[in-house]
Amino acid sequence: MKTESLLIMTALVFALASDCPAASVKSGLVPNQLRCEYRVNPLGIGETAPRLSWIVESKERGQRQVAYRVFIASSAEALAEKTGDLWDSGKVASDQTACIVYAGKPLASGQRCFWKVKVWDRHGIASEWSAPAMWTMGLLNGDDWKAEWIGYDKARVNMDLPDAPISR
Repeated sequence: MKTESLLIMTALVFALASDCPAASVKSGLVPNQLRCEYRVNPLGIGETAPRLSWIVESKERGQRQVAYRVFIASSAEALAEKTGDLWDSGKVASDQTACIVYAGKPLASGQRCFWKVKVWDRHGIASEWSAPAMWTMGLLNGDDWKAEWIGYDKARVNMDLPDAPISR
């Protein structure tokens, strides 16, 4: 019994000390610098299928992304609850980190979109979710533009002003 326990403990220590993927709990990658249409948290995007990008960082040499998952929600609360009510890409096997085209529900003028990304490293271990990012949609249709003329556009009314000399 003692020998069996010793063997199990030795195997566990060896697995934890080695570069064994099953022993790693944390991913070797961290997704950062989220961008939409090449900008950080842009306002007034006119593209109905914006392109999303991020950078993966690692302290481990030779690390790389093998998959990603993008979550996009209509509110910060929904994003925090991991409810991608606008788009959940699901796990996509890809090393691509730039120009991921939004493929969710149609976006409306003035709509706010909150998003985050998770990536998988070369060992197949998922990272934590990135810090949240956001963007807002611009006015997409001519009917969305609402404005009134600012200025005095009526004929001037004769005002009763005290007689003052007119200087020329």
